[in-house]
Amino acid sequence: MQWDDRYEKYVRKTGLYGLHQIGHIPTDHALISALVERWRQETHTFHFPVGEMTITLQDVAVLLGLPIDGKAISSRTDLDWSVAVVELLGKEVTPNTFRKKSNVAINISWLHANFSCCPKKADEKTVQQYARAYLLMLIGSVLFTDHSGDTIPAIYLPLIADFEAAGNLSWGSGALAYLYRELCLATKPKRKQFGGPILLLQLWSWERLPRGRPSICPITEETHLGGEDREKRPPHGYRWCKDRNFSGLASRKVLEAYRKEIDHLNDGNVKWNPYENQMDFLPPICSKNSDLWRTTAPLIHFWIVEMYNPGRVERQFNCYQVIPPPLCDTMDALHNLKNRSAKDWVKVHHVYLQKWENRRKHCLANERPYDISKNDAYKRWFSNASILYLNDPRGLPDNYSAGKRLRKIAKGVVETFGDTTDKKTREFLRDLLHEVRASIEDVRESVGDEEVFAAFDKNLIEQPARTQVHNNDAGPSCRPATKRTRRSSSSK
Repeated sequence: MQWDDRYEKYVRKTGLYGLHQIGHIPTDHALISALVERWRQETHTFHFPVGEMTITLQDVAVLLGLPIDGKAISSRTDLDWSVAVVELLGKEVTPNTFRKKSNVAINISWLHANFSCCPKKADEKTVQQYARAYLLMLIGSVLFTDHSGDTIPAIYLPLIADFEAAGNLSWGSGALAYLYRELCLATKPKRKQFGGPILLLQLWSWERLPRGRPSICPITEETHLGGEDREKRPPHGYRWCKDRNFSGLASRKVLEAYRKEIDHLNDGNVKWNPYENQMDFLPPICSKNSDLWRTTAPLIHFWIVEMYNPGRVERQFNCYQVIPPPLCDTMDALHNLKNRSAKDWVKVHHVYLQKWENRRKHCLANERPYDISKNDAYKRWFSNASILYLNDPRGLPDNYSAGKRLRKIAKGVVETFGDTTDKKTREFLRDLLHEVRASIEDVRESVGDEEVFAAFDKNLIEQPARTQVHNNDAGPSCRPATKRTRRSSSSK
């Protein structure tokens, strides 16, 4: 939707202006998929070869400039949303306002048709209504995206009815709760869609991980960031909005390449503290209430309650990483709650909301600085407690083990070939030996290690030659490539 400068004072009051400044960044779907594969529902962390990492409240505040402190994102969802639309947006409800068979999902096409451009002579009340429509689009299409792709839930309208009150909400914790839930759902085998603040996840990856991120100019070199008025400066995520350069990134948008690159992560190429030299250039909202970055209070968004475990990623706060305490998992009963239920979520989640109200009483107290020389205990624990690699870190099994297994297979094939006289069996074994040989060539090309397979190559070539084969055929490894191809094709 078209931005109008008359919206600015209202959007700023809500605490969502930083999100507006960043705007839209195209999604790298392969990168998101590779990260989802590393997500663990039990811990709400990614398990990488270097240890656990996750998106924290610090990342939400610094990258998107969203307020962390304030009331949780929770309210009733059992209201008459037609009345809310008329009162807060000033438009009559038509058959095109809501999705068919729904009284809560507002069609994006209806919002565009009615609020794409605010009239130049609009009065203050009309400008406020248009500003709410813009905020609703911003919230529903960037922060809390659902899986429909063409509707936005009206449940967010009451949150922005009063702009001042909206600024007292913890949009940051609500966004992180939504992202955690979507990551957990995305790990299910049959899941094909991903919603929530995907922008946050992608910016987090670009900041901390070396793979797939574009090159950009440092934010300190930008000349239009609000000047001396830090309040007008955009959050840190803004630096990825423009002038991105993906040249030389051949692996971009290739899932298999991302998988292998994540398997190669090490302490030297992960940015554990990417913001430490940038905070002086950012608006105050990015560092406000930084004590809450390490609270252990639950994260809440209407029907969603997710546990927040900053103690598992202390190194991201430049603190000494102890072996994590007993797991604080989100109960299955909470994961099974759906947004289809129209309820008063303040009553349903009153226990967790009370914990959020006491969030400052649950902040971690560990201030011991991180020391890489004293990280061995954690590394030993993590290597035993997690799966470090989805694939082998070199993309293949251990060279020696692979060679040993292939030798064993080839030896068995050759010995069986020499002991049998059945024509069909011998033909099958010749083709099987050919497949083994082809596998060796694939491994050699991938690994590029001639010495590992030199002995096996000699063994594979020479043994069939010493075994007499009917029709003066010395075996598939000694036939010309063209003949092997024809024979292989005919056997199929």
